[in-house]
Amino acid sequence: MSVIYEPRGKAREYSELAINLWTGCSHACKYCYCPAILRKTVDEWSKNPYARTRIIQQLERDLKKMTDDDKQKELLFSFMTDPYQSDECAFMTRQALLLCEHYELKNVQVLTKAGFRAVKDFDIIKRNGWKFASTIIFRSESLREIWEPGATSIASRIEAVKIAHAVGIETWISIEPVVDAGEALKVIEDTHKYVDLFKVGKMNHNKEVESKIDWNKFYIDSVALLNKYGKRFYIKKDLLKFA
Repeated sequence: MSVIYEPRGKAREYSELAINLWTGCSHACKYCYCPAILRKTVDEWSKNPYARTRIIQQLERDLKKMTDDDKQKELLFSFMTDPYQSDECAFMTRQALLLCEHYELKNVQVLTKAGFRAVKDFDIIKRNGWKFASTIIFRSESLREIWEPGATSIASRIEAVKIAHAVGIETWISIEPVVDAGEALKVIEDTHKYVDLFKVGKMNHNKEVESKIDWNKFYIDSVALLNKYGKRFYIKKDLLKFA
């Protein structure tokens, strides 16, 4: 079974290919959709994350089979877990990135909430012209602690993006899921100087949160702010339908 896969549904908007090296995620984000997919609670999903069996060997097997066209496609680390959630996970992610470099993949991108832990791999990302991204949906650290209790601070994530930008790595931020529209807009204000591309979505699968937000207004305000700063952006389809 291939470990590099083609995402379906909403995830497909972010990347043509993806890989998850780990099962579970210590960040324990309350909005995470993965536990429901596997019929687990968030606590079960986050309590004891572990590396997938022989994942590096399986990755190399998949890379050997890739065509030149496949190597041009975007490969994302990762949708269902965070590639830098722990030191052990970060070590494995570096091995995987080095393999992607060896097999000459052209469009690898890393998405993480782990902040500084990812910086040590900027050497690989920079020399290959790959991309670095972070999920940031709050300015408020108190809200972050409620919704993303195991993830690193907002400040750590922003600093990692700043460092990537300073060394010439293309950066993007995922503003999704949106828990608080005002907080999401503040993220754009706080980070626009260091971010090349914003990807903006909404909250899904949480009717209580969804019902409290005027999504049409959030769409209008987001686009206006992004245009004000002259930023490139992608509005996900689930938000775009409120335009």
